[in-house]
Amino acid sequence: MDDTVSPGPNFVLIAHTAAAGNRRAALAVALGVVAAGGLLAAVAVFGLGTLLARTPWLATALRVVCGAYLAWLGIRLWLRARAPESAPPEARGSAFRQGVVSNLTNPKAAAFFGSVLTATLPPGEPAGVKAAAVALIVVASTAWHLSVALLFSAPATQRWYEHAKPALNRVVGTILIALGLALAAT
Repeated sequence: MDDTVSPGPNFVLIAHTAAAGNRRAALAVALGVVAAGGLLAAVAVFGLGTLLARTPWLATALRVVCGAYLAWLGIRLWLRARAPESAPPEARGSAFRQGVVSNLTNPKAAAFFGSVLTATLPPGEPAGVKAAAVALIVVASTAWHLSVALLFSAPATQRWYEHAKPALNRVVGTILIALGLALAAT
């Protein structure tokens, strides 16, 4: 869900896998991202919000670490804008795992679910409201990430991506750097 706000590592992984010509692997990566996002959302609404509310220093540390990581990812995109791509995952099981790992280790996802989501759903909300919010996030995330996989695996998009990759990586890198610095500074 966090990639719907701005492109991030999950978006780049799905788009790259799809644009490299492997639709099945891209769909598996997308489903892995969705599964991990659902887990992160559930953890956030059913417990992390309470922990962060009781320990403000932990929320601050999470924002600073996640912001620094986002900025680092942006810098990496800039530095590798013209570098040849590494091969995307081929096996569906491997691709699914890569999607899960990408989202579970994505500080942007942790920051989103740990701050935005927990702020909009305080610990006192009924469990049914929290479960509905998690379900809505999973549905929206599924639609978005599968759409990215299908769009970027289209032959016309694959040709466009091959030519646009250097500029696109720089734009996304700049956005990640700006978001990371803003997150760390707030």
